[in-house]
Amino acid sequence: MEVVYFVLSFFAISVNSIAIRGPMLTRYNPCSLGVLYFDKLTNTSWQGTINYRLYPNITDANIEITFDKPIRIFRASNNSTIYTRNNRHSFLFKPRGVPPRHYFFYIAVIDEVSNVPNVVSVKLNNYTLCNPAVKNELNIQSYNVTQPDDKSYHHVCGRRALHNAELSSMRTDAKAGDWPWHVVVLMRENILITTRYQCGGNIISRTAVLTAAHCVINNSLPLPSSLIIIGAGVENLKLLNQSGVQLHNAVNVIVNPGYKSEVATADLAIIRVNAFRYTDYVQPICLWGPSYDKSDLYGRIAVVVGFGTTEENQLSDTLRSTDTMVQNDTTCISSQPQFYTSLLNEFTFCAGLDPNPGTISRGDSGGGLTVAIVQPDHKVSWFLRGVISSCAAFIGETRCNPNFYSIYNDVGPHYGWIYHNAGLNYFSNIVY
Repeated sequence: MEVVYFVLSFFAISVNSIAIRGPMLTRYNPCSLGVLYFDKLTNTSWQGTINYRLYPNITDANIEITFDKPIRIFRASNNSTIYTRNNRHSFLFKPRGVPPRHYFFYIAVIDEVSNVPNVVSVKLNNYTLCNPAVKNELNIQSYNVTQPDDKSYHHVCGRRALHNAELSSMRTDAKAGDWPWHVVVLMRENILITTRYQCGGNIISRTAVLTAAHCVINNSLPLPSSLIIIGAGVENLKLLNQSGVQLHNAVNVIVNPGYKSEVATADLAIIRVNAFRYTDYVQPICLWGPSYDKSDLYGRIAVVVGFGTTEENQLSDTLRSTDTMVQNDTTCISSQPQFYTSLLNEFTFCAGLDPNPGTISRGDSGGGLTVAIVQPDHKVSWFLRGVISSCAAFIGETRCNPNFYSIYNDVGPHYGWIYHNAGLNYFSNIVY
């Protein structure tokens, strides 16, 4: 059932665990904005980042930030003026000259009852980007945008409930609702009595999950749908009966017709279910595409999540998340030509963070490589760009080699096939 490519002393294996690199990162995105976010430094201090790169044509930028508690600024980027208002609750940031691509400032939370710098409002040149009314719109009910005269269900993709959208942690165990589009693919054993974990997957519609083809193939044939259960809203594999978890029987398995076990191209499959219920813990992710050009991905930071073994090769039942970086094909090929030359093409890409690029490991197959994209409403939507396919391992080893980049199938070139088989309407993902 596993994909194997023999290349010198290495082979490619299906993958099944997230290896976390670096210390935990706690990020606060007020109103899930793309222009402003805070990274935690200590229990009481945070680095604020204003992402002026999103506004390349802006020549004069004044950002006003109001907090719900007193804040002390102890450092900021050069060439700027900061005005304090409302007894250290509000601050106006005015860069001198053309705003830098990224403006940094550092704050200390004076009130230690809560160490999160809760932002009440954000204004850019007096235009309101975030306030209590905007926050109230970050709920699951508002993501259902079906109109009375619509003949099909319409839903905003790639967004989370307010708590998970504003405050999230990376390189650590995930909380329920952090990545509501990630599912587990379970296999029935002993005539419906027990199940075992097989792979990850991604909710792309109310009736469809996108995963890796090799997860649902046995002896070159798709597995019977009667053997497959999809678990949505799962943060712990031992707690499949906890509140928020949905278990759905598969009703159909559709393998990409271009899939061949000896190559990485088209390692994609769709598992159909009757219907997910969208909740705080179960949401669809946006699809990237249609696109054959992956060069815009090179150097982009992305997020991968999954279940499986830890860095110490100990089994973990909790969902883990970490970041990775999409690499240029030439970077991966030059690191090991005999391995990557046959796996990288217009339908695949590689990713990993140097100096130990290995992030995923055995069994994470089918999970997604996701990227955050700022939308016209200034908020972030998450897009599925890659599906975890394979990694490199020494012959005889069952773990991915941490010194090797991992291989992902690019969903962009398969956009039409996915839409056709996933029960989706052909609308642009970037409407919302």
